[in-house]
Parts: sequence; structure tokens; C-alpha cells
Amino acid sequence: MIKNTNKTNNSLITTLSRIRRQKMYYLFLLPAAIAVFIFNYLPMVGIGIAFQDFKVQNGFFGNEFVGLENFVKFVKDPTFIHAFMNTIKISLLSIVFVFPAPIILSLMIDNVKNVRMKKLFQTITYLPHFVSWIIVATLVYRILDPYGGLNLIIKFFGHDEINFMREGAYFKTILILSNVWKEVGWNSIIYLAAISSINPELYQAAMVDGAGKFKQILHITLPCIAPTIALMFILNLGNLVRGQFDSVYNLMNPLVATQAEVIDTYVYRTGIQLAKYSYATAVGLAQSLFSIVLVFIGFKWSKKMNGHSIID
Repeated sequence: MIKNTNKTNNSLITTLSRIRRQKMYYLFLLPAAIAVFIFNYLPMVGIGIAFQDFKVQNGFFGNEFVGLENFVKFVKDPTFIHAFMNTIKISLLSIVFVFPAPIILSLMIDNVKNVRMKKLFQTITYLPHFVSWIIVATLVYRILDPYGGLNLIIKFFGHDEINFMREGAYFKTILILSNVWKEVGWNSIIYLAAISSINPELYQAAMVDGAGKFKQILHITLPCIAPTIALMFILNLGNLVRGQFDSVYNLMNPLVATQAEVIDTYVYRTGIQLAKYSYATAVGLAQSLFSIVLVFIGFKWSKKMNGHSIID
């Protein structure tokens, strides 16, 4: 017991000594830590609303406690089930089409030898990330409008115009393509960073052995960036039950609502527009817990497959 106490005291003294030596670094870190506490941790007080029959006039702590009643309600709600299924479908499509896109783009950019062209290509692909979804949605509506550019081309070839934004069958395709266009360049940055850290001698040895570009990518580049790809994939698992609110909300309209409604828009509609605060909080809390579980499972699976965690 005495040994354990001494060990704890020594560890505390060492920690305090390190903080004292590096106090300037901690002072620089302090504003960010305060901001995270205020905007990320302090609002967690509101989680209690999910277990109450919340009324605004009663504040956070003056409402009737109803336990898991709100959770039971949304599990039995067919509208929520429909939104949940839409969310899963959109997320799976994103994993299949959106997730690999920046990997492919980063490989393409890495193989551009002209430095100026490479920088120009990177800049062009990065720019859409800085455009708000409101503007992107406006552009999409303009292009896909019955009198928009795409329909003008369709009519030029003698076909009837298509109301892309008024038919639910096209919504998920439009959403996925819009996400790829907007984020592919920005998401490729992390893969380009991983590629730049690969030892050039590996490529030189492969060329000596007669390996072409494709074989170099297949046997050197992809295996070397595999931990980065795995980490990004696991983090994306947490978004499996998140429906990309910004993109969905700005692209959806009443005519495609049945195909576009996801959990995030469902929470917004029930919580903000219908003022069902307790119910919406319960849905949001369940959604966040499910995301945490998925990420945890992903890291456990990675550790089991590789024998160690990819973040070690």
C-alpha cells in the first residue's frame, strides 16, 4: 500500500514538474480547451431532456421524469424507421462511392509529374469544399432544372426532359455525386500526406525489378497507406447512422421527401419545427451512442485483424 502511494506521489510530482516546464504550451492550449468545454461538454447537460417530458417554461430540471418513454416512442414510429432505413442506404452508398474517390484522386495527383499542373489540379479540386451547401444546392437545381443545362443536352438528342429534382428515384444518385464533387479534393489531402511519407527507395527498387506504375501503386503505395485508409474507414463507420444533414436538407424538397428524409432531418423537423424537444433529444442521443459503438467495434476489429491498434 505504501509503495503504491509513493508511486502515485512520484507520478504526480513528475506531471506537475512537466507542466511547470512547459507552461507556455499549456497556456496556448488553454483557450482551445475552454472552447471545447463550453461548446462540446457543457451542452451535455441537455441530455437529461431525453428522459423527461420537457417543457421550456420549467427549465432543465423542473420537468417530469419519464424514463425511457421517449426512446420507446421513436422505435415504434414508422416515420423514424423509414428515416433510419434511408440513412443506412445513403451511408452505404457513400462508403461505396464517396469514400474511395479521394483515394483514387490522391493516386492520380501523385502521379502528375509537372509540379505546376499538380498544384493547379489540387487547387481546382479543393475549391468546392469551401462553397456552402446552399450554393451547391442552388447550382444543382439550376443544372438539373427542366430548363437547365443537362435537360438542354437531353432534348438536343431528341429525348424528353427529365424532372430530376422532382422524382425521388434520382435523389440518392444526385446526393452522392454532389458529395463526391464537393469533398473529394479536400478529403484527398490526408491520403496525399500519407503517400508523401513513403520511402522513395521502395519505388526505385520496384523499378529496378521492372514494376510499372500500376504494380507500384498496387504493391507499394496502397499497402503503405493502408493504415490511413483503415483509420479513415473506421471513423466513417461512425457516420453510418448520420445522414449528412447539410447536403440532404439543402437538396431535398417535398416531392422527394420520402426518399430524402434521414435521421438528422427527422430530428430537426420533430425537435425544432414541431417543438418535441424530449423526443428529438432521445433520437439524437441514441444516434450518437450508436455511432460511438460502431467506431469502437471498428477499432476492435482492426486490432483483431492486425494484432495491434492502427492508432498505436
